[in-house]
This record gives sequence, structure tokens and C-alpha cells, in this order.
Amino acid sequence: MKIRYAVIRILTNCGGLFLFYMLQTSLFNYLELANVVPNLLLAFTSLSGFSKGRKQGMLIGLFSGFLLDFFSGQLFGTYALLYMIIGFLNGFFRTLFFGDDVKLPMLFVGISDILAGCAIYLIGFAIRGKIDFTFYLNNIILPEAIYTVILSIFLYAGMNHIDQRLTTYERKRERRLG
Repeated sequence: MKIRYAVIRILTNCGGLFLFYMLQTSLFNYLELANVVPNLLLAFTSLSGFSKGRKQGMLIGLFSGFLLDFFSGQLFGTYALLYMIIGFLNGFFRTLFFGDDVKLPMLFVGISDILAGCAIYLIGFAIRGKIDFTFYLNNIILPEAIYTVILSIFLYAGMNHIDQRLTTYERKRERRLG
């Protein structure tokens, strides 16, 4: 029976990855604020690592990054490695996870988005000699981080609700069977 629960969780995570990728690349392109789009896949990675631990954070980060790498046309593997590291690092703070408290997860999403933006700047722009970091920070990194954190509040609530429902379902099923 444990395999069944694992499959349900894997399918739920795959559905989340697909949903957030589609929202990030389609719907939110029309809902730009300050010329930025929220990074829902990064928020999903960060929240998964924070709430479920290093392994799940790494896996969600790897697959989120592969989705972005595969469809972005840039250097393949950059986002996968970056998001995997972010999921892993957020997983270290799993011991601080308290289901309904939203402040700490949002802080980690914001920090993760800023760090990812800085890494993308270094990989994509600084290497090519475009050195105006303050412009990039003020016009891309910080607005994106703020937009992502605001939407992550709703994302976190949804993820927490789904996780509680799955956990309740698993416990009821185990009691009934055993």
C-alpha cells in the first residue's frame, strides 16, 4: 500500500509541475507587473524542499529546471542544476516547518528567488560583459521576487491543503486495512 501512496504523491507533484509551468509561461505572461513574471516553478521548488525535505526539494528542482531548460533554448542544464541546489538548500530548513505558519516559507521563497536571479545574472549577463548589476537587481530581480512571494502565499496554501488531504487519506486507508 505504501507504493500506492508514493505513486499518488508523485502524480500530484507531476501535476503541480505541469500546472505551474503552464501558468508561468502562458497566463502570467499576460499578467506582467513591472515587466516581470512570477517564478512559480522556483516557488514550488523552494516550498517543496522546505516542507518535504532535501530529497523532494532536489527532485522537484531538477524536474522544474529541466522543464525550463528544455523549452528556454539556453544552455541546457543550467536551470536544472540551479533549481536542484535551491530545493536541496531549502530542505535543510525542514525542521523549521510548521504547517500553517506562512512567514518563514515566504522568506525562503524570496531569498531563493533573489539568489536564483543573481545566479542567472552571473551566468547569463556578467560573463558576456554586461555589468550593470544594480539595473538588473532593481528592475528584474527584486520585482520578480516580490511578485513571486505574493503569489507563493496562495501556492503555499494550496500545497498545504493538498498535502493535508493526502495525509488524511493515507492515514484513513492504513487504519481501515491494518
